[in-house]
Amino acid sequence: MSESPQETKGRRQVVKFSFYHVDPAWRGLPEEERERGKRALGDVVRAFSDRVQIRSYSLVGTRGDADLLLWQICDRLDDIHQLAGFINGTPMGPYLTMPYSYVAMTRPSVYVGRNEARAERMVLHPRDSKYLFVYPFVKTREWYRLPLDHRQTMMDEHIRIGRKYPSVKLNTTYSFGLDDQEFVVSFESDEPADFLDLVMELREARTSLYTLRDTPIFSCLAMSLDEALDSLARALLTFRQVRTASCTTRATKSRYSTWMESFTPSAIDVHMPTARWATALRRMAR
Repeated sequence: MSESPQETKGRRQVVKFSFYHVDPAWRGLPEEERERGKRALGDVVRAFSDRVQIRSYSLVGTRGDADLLLWQICDRLDDIHQLAGFINGTPMGPYLTMPYSYVAMTRPSVYVGRNEARAERMVLHPRDSKYLFVYPFVKTREWYRLPLDHRQTMMDEHIRIGRKYPSVKLNTTYSFGLDDQEFVVSFESDEPADFLDLVMELREARTSLYTLRDTPIFSCLAMSLDEALDSLARALLTFRQVRTASCTTRATKSRYSTWMESFTPSAIDVHMPTARWATALRRMAR
């Protein structure tokens, strides 16, 4: 199954996918407090930028249980540990939980020929793609009991399918013994439809018979850390604007002005009729 220790020597990277959920209470804080937390978190990320490559993504609108991804790439696991501690120590720390966390490392693939550039698999070079799709991956134990030449034949088909989609860049990282999954795979692309078609076609490959687990799947939008955090709080501002736009009479304006003074995010579903919300949004979009 594996290559000898001599064949995997060289620079290898630690890769960490930290999916954060932000407590809704943070959105209800005064704007000054939110800004202070955002600045502190940004300062921590910038302070580690000389030793950890950190890319930020928003999951607002694509997942209900995670809001922010920090994709971290570095040479030492210790740096991942220290970064997490400093993030927890910021004013935003009390409002952050990490429902999903995946640790992995780079290494050469068993199934890629020697003519492939091995350095590309040992050191990640992320693109500036708009989207990142991530999921943990586990194969069945039966897969590892197959002769290597049988596995190679199936992987050759798998690789051929992947090459049909040049707009999708695959990053395979390995978690054996480091975390609960065996691999963490991430796909960079500007076209979600291309990734969808790729995954559908791979379902028909023979390698799919030996997949034990390949969920949860995360669809992430690339943006700066400030933009990702702004996307969390933007809902409050938009809601106030929609309320103002939807109040068409003096009596209605007065009633909702009083209501807004006691506004809490949890009140949205109770007080906002769906039809009025949609109408106001359309009015604002003109």
